[in-house]
Amino acid sequence: MNKLIDLLSKYQKIFLGMAIFLSLLSVSVNITNGELRSIFGNYPALMLLFVTAAIIMGLIYIRIDKHRINLLSNQIIETSKEDQDDFQSLLQELTPRQKTVYDLIVAGRSNKEIMAELFIEQSTLKSHINQMYKKLKIKDRKELKSKIKH
Repeated sequence: MNKLIDLLSKYQKIFLGMAIFLSLLSVSVNITNGELRSIFGNYPALMLLFVTAAIIMGLIYIRIDKHRINLLSNQIIETSKEDQDDFQSLLQELTPRQKTVYDLIVAGRSNKEIMAELFIEQSTLKSHINQMYKKLKIKDRKELKSKIKH
């Protein structure tokens, strides 16, 4: 079934176009001398056929769309897992002191609180943070916290 959907996905826009065209065709009208008449008013079976075909085309379009969304979702999940695994391996490269600073940042502590807790100067803390960011391949705390949430 998935192979069929993959094959049909090349023509997804055509299914949508055909569904719209058939829907409009089934309700098409003719205006003559100010009189409005359905073109297929005398052929209700033909109108029903057009509407049914339009619904089928629309359902095929929706099914293809769902399939594509599922594929993209799975790719995103896989990429996210790989990124998380990469980040976890990068965490292993931190020195014990950088790991301590990391844990305090993750806990939401400010630089002043970290300096007080570790009894270090601001320049030392900034050095630890910069080295940690370099090893983790991130730019700031916001990016660090986004990595942790995933």
